[in-house]
Amino acid sequence: MIATFLLLAATSGLGTAPSSGQIAFLAGVEQEDRCVHVLDLANGSLLRVGQGKRDGAPNWSPDGAWLAYVTDAPDKGTGVRLVHADGTGEQILRHSAENVMGPARWSPNGTKLAYTSGEGLIQRVMVYDIESGEETAWGGDTVPLLHPVWADDSRIVAVGVVGLPGEQTTDLYWVTPKGANPAADLLASTGIYAEWAPATDAEGRAVAYESNDGGDREVFVHVMKLGTVDVSNHRTPDWNPVVSPDGEWVAFESFRKGRRGIFRVNPVRVLVYEVAASTDWNDWAPAWSPDGSWVAFISNRTGTPKLHVTDLTGENVKALTDHRLQDLAPAWRPESKQ
Repeated sequence: MIATFLLLAATSGLGTAPSSGQIAFLAGVEQEDRCVHVLDLANGSLLRVGQGKRDGAPNWSPDGAWLAYVTDAPDKGTGVRLVHADGTGEQILRHSAENVMGPARWSPNGTKLAYTSGEGLIQRVMVYDIESGEETAWGGDTVPLLHPVWADDSRIVAVGVVGLPGEQTTDLYWVTPKGANPAADLLASTGIYAEWAPATDAEGRAVAYESNDGGDREVFVHVMKLGTVDVSNHRTPDWNPVVSPDGEWVAFESFRKGRRGIFRVNPVRVLVYEVAASTDWNDWAPAWSPDGSWVAFISNRTGTPKLHVTDLTGENVKALTDHRLQDLAPAWRPESKQ
């Protein structure tokens, strides 16, 4: 089931890719056969570590020891699996519900995983304790909750679905084991807007999210003690914020060059720079390197979506895969803190 092979990396630009590190991502021909793979940047080897049964986006534990991803469960439904970067040590987590929705996200201390389970929009946040093997519901059942991310080891930011059927919108909520409360302190204004896709840095210094506050989709960032700012502020849609490990930059996607592209912004200075964008192809799904100096992403510049990497100038781009599969959802392995 696990196969290793070398990739021929096609290069554009004048620079070179990082010489070490590992990137996990999905690869497959169809949704049904998407499988988690791990690419070793030092030698170009690619290892299949997933089940290949509708695998979802992989996420590394903070120490880089484990990958968590949602995939088909052994009996029925979906569930979370854990695996080491070398494909060993696979664990199948026990869930109270059949339908688990990913991605499964690690708490900053690496002891818990958060995800949702339920039907359609009627989801609730579930937290799995790795040491005890216990799964508990967080946030209560007052409002359906989606897309949980950890703000710190005791709090989660999630998207709450509010309003009557047919008139529903979304707000951000603080989620704890005791309940869920509107995260009004993160929002730029108190109007009725739709918020989505919260993202945080490893230390909880910044919370980024999407909102239609101001018209079209924009990226907002709340920096602790400094408040919330619309950091993208453009007439075209901006979305999918990803905060760098040190909290200094937020990468996001935008149509501001006519096609889907990747840009970065400093949430304090609010200056936007192009990372990977073109009028001829699409670039998406940014993922930061542990030191924040590289961005992995997916591009269809060669036809089929493939894994690429670039420095922050966007002038040194390298294709990392050259196979018949379509690549998705890159995640850069954190550096071990041991």
